Amino acid sequence: MNRRLRWRRHLGLAVLAAVAAMVSVSVSGASAQERVPIAGTVVDAVTGAPIPGVTVVLGGLGFRLQTDADGRFRFSRVPLGSYRLELSHPGYQPTVGDFTVMRAGEFVTSLQPVNAGDDELVTGIIGVLSDGDGRGPVTGAAIRVVGSGEGALTDARGAFTLTGMSPGLHIVEFSRLGYVTRTDSVHVVPDRVTSIRAALSADPLRLDPIEVTVERREIVLQDVGFYRRETEGFGEFIDREEIENRVPGEMSDLFTRIPGAELRADGWNPLEKYVILRGGRAASCFPRVVLDGVVVSGGGDVPVALDQLIDPQSVAGVEVYVSSTGVPLQYAGTGASCGLIVIWTRR
Repeated sequence: MNRRLRWRRHLGLAVLAAVAAMVSVSVSGASAQERVPIAGTVVDAVTGAPIPGVTVVLGGLGFRLQTDADGRFRFSRVPLGSYRLELSHPGYQPTVGDFTVMRAGEFVTSLQPVNAGDDELVTGIIGVLSDGDGRGPVTGAAIRVVGSGEGALTDARGAFTLTGMSPGLHIVEFSRLGYVTRTDSVHVVPDRVTSIRAALSADPLRLDPIEVTVERREIVLQDVGFYRRETEGFGEFIDREEIENRVPGEMSDLFTRIPGAELRADGWNPLEKYVILRGGRAASCFPRVVLDGVVVSGGGDVPVALDQLIDPQSVAGVEVYVSSTGVPLQYAGTGASCGLIVIWTRR
């Protein structure tokens, strides 16, 4: 324990020095003249469908455009540097964050619908209602929880959300003019989201079966956007349920099954292991490490002994980005070119 306390004090001083160094770094006059193409796709955080008509602004440059029918946008000549990226759409919560351009690239990001905040999805039902004959989503359908008075309407994507529900078995009714009303039993689990995909049809003999999946969701991971980023398809994600199933002895054991991750022993102390990610350009290129939103190592040539930093039993979830592609905007930076590890602790 004394060894860990001494190590953490040493780490704290190193982090302050690294932060001070990073503040002084700026794009050189030569590289600032280089311009590269940047492209992206904006999708719905609930359904994953592309969102057309999103206003995309790259602050400081006066660049402004809207996504096309496929949710895509492209800036053809962006100078290297750091900017403010703003995304807005009338039906979604606006997003603003720092955006660092180091090279040409393409990424996917998402917007949260205004009627489906993260906090609403901790315990309840979220689903999509479609036409049984394959004609797309059913909009304006009434979703009613029998005997409770709770209900909702499907939106343009056929999506609906029922929040604040009590755990247990509920009878859910789906109805829409022109379709046969159907009812299904849905089991709601505490602190979990029950996802439903159902179909309505004019022919009762051809009703498609309801598909129900139950996910365990930690409230802390819900609040910090862990599950939203997981649906975007970038990085590797380890939640609390997987940690409990794997029963790791040390924090570094969680990375043995991560594609692109490698454990390397300290040359002076073989018992000390460091994580190297595929994004690292050399053996001394260590990933940036963020703990509960705070950068504890800026990455680069400074390693972090994760086994001394935290016990895996205290961890709620881990995000691993083996390269700079898909790194969340708030954690991007020079050190993230060696990869990024984001750790969230249990509350």
